[in-house]
Amino acid sequence: MTNPDRFLGRADVYAAARPGYPAALGQWLRAAGLLDAPVADIGAGTGLFTRLLLDHGAHVVAVEPNPEMRAQLGTALADAVPGGRLTVQDGTSEATGLPDALVGLITAAQAAHWFDPAPTVQEFRRVLRPGGRVLLVWNDWRGVELPFNRAYGETIRPFLAPGTPDVATRVPEERLPALLPGGFEALAFTHEVILTRARLHALAASVSYLPSPDDRAYPAMVAVLDAAFDAHRDGAADDEAVPFGYRTHAFLGTLD
Repeated sequence: MTNPDRFLGRADVYAAARPGYPAALGQWLRAAGLLDAPVADIGAGTGLFTRLLLDHGAHVVAVEPNPEMRAQLGTALADAVPGGRLTVQDGTSEATGLPDALVGLITAAQAAHWFDPAPTVQEFRRVLRPGGRVLLVWNDWRGVELPFNRAYGETIRPFLAPGTPDVATRVPEERLPALLPGGFEALAFTHEVILTRARLHALAASVSYLPSPDDRAYPAMVAVLDAAFDAHRDGAADDEAVPFGYRTHAFLGTLD
């Protein structure tokens, strides 16, 4: 897993702003029997996808290299630890620290674009049970036709880090065979969140390719985000929220 420290200092805003995942995805995993065996959630972050897995009956080992995010996860999902439904540990996609053949499903939500494919696949083969599967998931606001989605994209464009690709937050589908060499199927789900002004600020601050709150460009970015936010409220003084859409891309595959 490359750049495990990239999100140091962003765990609080990440937990406050990033969206969860649609219940329909958890329901589909449960109905397909993919949560019957233990699950390893790799690059679990603050536990947003781990929560979905737990909510739909899975026993989960959450693996996260960033100590701040791992602490957020442990606090947010502490109720699942005493009963043995959740274990939280340090590790990466290349060195999970898990025993051989422990899990029937490996998940990585909003994380696999940081993975080095060759050593990751080798490690995943080691910890998966025979016939095990891998699920790669990303939330992406791009391509959702809501007014504020378009405005957000236009507003942040001048603040993107140099070299940021058009698809910065997930692996393009044509590159997925490196992580899922046995083939995969693709599913998509849509959902919306309601952005308050504070959540919008936190969302931008949580993105690794945008200025962090201690960056000199951050106040200028917040100012233009506020202007866009105000332009998309309906004008009422107490209307401090706008709808923001996500498309959840899920790729379920095998390694052989």
